[in-house]
Amino acid sequence: MTTLLLFDDWWLESHHNIERKLGKPQPVPEATLLDSLTKGIYNFPTVYRDPITGKWCALYQGVVGVTEELASTPADVPVLMLAESDDGLRWKKPNLTQPGDTPARLAPNQVLKHDDIYDRGPVYFDPHPLEEGQRLKAMSLYESQGADGKRVFTQRLTYSADGIHWNVEDHVWNNHYCSDSPYPIFWNERRGVYSIMTRPQQAERRIVRIDTEDFRKYSGPHNVLSPDPLDPPLVQFYGMPTFPYEGMFVGLLWLMYGDPLEIGLLKRNGPIDAQLTYSYDGIAFNRTYRTPFIERNPRGEEGGGCIYPTAMVADDKGDLLFYSGSSYGEHYKDTDQLSAALLVHKLRRDGFMHVESVSHVGRLMTRCLSLSDPLDLKLNVRAPYGWVRVQLSDVNGQALPGYAFDECRAFRGDEYLWEPEWNGATEAITEPVGRIEVELTNAELYAIRGNFEWMSMPQTRNFRPDETQTDAVKAWRKGGPGL
Repeated sequence: MTTLLLFDDWWLESHHNIERKLGKPQPVPEATLLDSLTKGIYNFPTVYRDPITGKWCALYQGVVGVTEELASTPADVPVLMLAESDDGLRWKKPNLTQPGDTPARLAPNQVLKHDDIYDRGPVYFDPHPLEEGQRLKAMSLYESQGADGKRVFTQRLTYSADGIHWNVEDHVWNNHYCSDSPYPIFWNERRGVYSIMTRPQQAERRIVRIDTEDFRKYSGPHNVLSPDPLDPPLVQFYGMPTFPYEGMFVGLLWLMYGDPLEIGLLKRNGPIDAQLTYSYDGIAFNRTYRTPFIERNPRGEEGGGCIYPTAMVADDKGDLLFYSGSSYGEHYKDTDQLSAALLVHKLRRDGFMHVESVSHVGRLMTRCLSLSDPLDLKLNVRAPYGWVRVQLSDVNGQALPGYAFDECRAFRGDEYLWEPEWNGATEAITEPVGRIEVELTNAELYAIRGNFEWMSMPQTRNFRPDETQTDAVKAWRKGGPGL
């Protein structure tokens, strides 16, 4: 099954009277998780569904103020805490207290504290871990004291099988430089590597990628995205959690809007929100519209200063839930306020970008693709007052017999997997190569799915025709008309 998403025109041959729009994840206020134990920032939640219990689990880092009762020197200590839910929206904090914990435990739902941990996260839920006991991973920054008495930072892997019991890898994963969090991880199935999206160093805020196959050997940092002249003045890229989605990769790019009057080694002050990026291969990333995808809330509310989306999970319907850390104040401001929150936003399935008709009727045509039989075509469409029709065409854009717009039964409604039907489609599809056309009348299109293959692929996909195309398509490529 191939999925066409509408991030750009790459797979389109033409379109008329069509406009592309950015999706808008909607806040789910009742799903907000408050925690007064965090000091003004709520770092990088990870949410996943436990494959054994079916429960939704949230692992989030809090910065807890440690008093002299618990430590010889008062300090802010990062700890990892757990919340659970039956639906991913209503949360409970389990009491994990065990005999002998006091005074080491700083919160009843704390799952990890290490005296040397300076920063970490977000935690990565690995659906197919290479090693037993490493289903959950976090790239962590550890602080120690060198022989000369100076602070020394190393970056090591912290891992767990259940989210409660954790181990620390002795191997240092980053010898190239030292940056603070975030260190989001994603699995690139096409390349067979894990990629860590981070920053080159603490004072250099742009996005780089580090690859590893086994969390033993790591590539050097590869530049992914840097601020450019189209960005607001003095903007910096703070992080980019990235997620595989329908054969592509979706990134949530955190933008920090720097204070022009702040002069120093790095800018600490400024609000943060997230824009949308995407990639066809997990290597080259594209920017979408330079507007927030997940916006900050109004000032004075949770998330009014900063919002850090770090997790994306599909619910049972296929809609997408985005989980973010948030703060009242801007980055590094008002950290004495003992309140922060985990916020939730919801987005329609495939709703990152969609196209709609500008004025009444709009049409689009795909590039050439294989027309396998059965095509098993399914469209994610919304037409509450208008309608949608589909046409199958040959290479030259002429309707195939029985599959013209006029013979398609017009659809009105809202469906994620609408299956077009044609009144005149009595014969099987025999044309090996053709196009899909969609007519939108006061309607929106989010995705096209079906049993088809593209006739041209981005070079970055390492496309090998002999391995991926049907015999009919191979024959057409050898003797058919050129594209």
